[in-house]
Amino acid sequence: MDSGFVAFRVESTETKTASQDRVECSWTAFFKADQAQFYISAPGEISVSSKQSLVSLLEVAESLSCTTAWMYVDRQRPDFMSIIMTFKYLGFQLSRETVKDTRGNKMFALLRYDLQ
Repeated sequence: MDSGFVAFRVESTETKTASQDRVECSWTAFFKADQAQFYISAPGEISVSSKQSLVSLLEVAESLSCTTAWMYVDRQRPDFMSIIMTFKYLGFQLSRETVKDTRGNKMFALLRYDLQ
């Protein structure tokens, strides 16, 4: 990674009581210092307990004086629409630039979260 970036990783594990299945969730984020931009990668799987990890990352972004946090979601995910709706329910907004020209960005959708 280039200088001027700081990377973060938060992991959570949840065991579902009835089935004893474990759901592991890894949140990855990075901060671009020169532009005060904070980016979060949507994890492959989201569990109920992993929401606290997301809140922790948003708190880190706020402590770094960011006014906006960006969530990027892989457009090739089979649950793409479901994950977008989940983040919209949590207060994220689909970026207009993403909606205007999906041809320019076929890999990721960007959602913004205003911190202030």
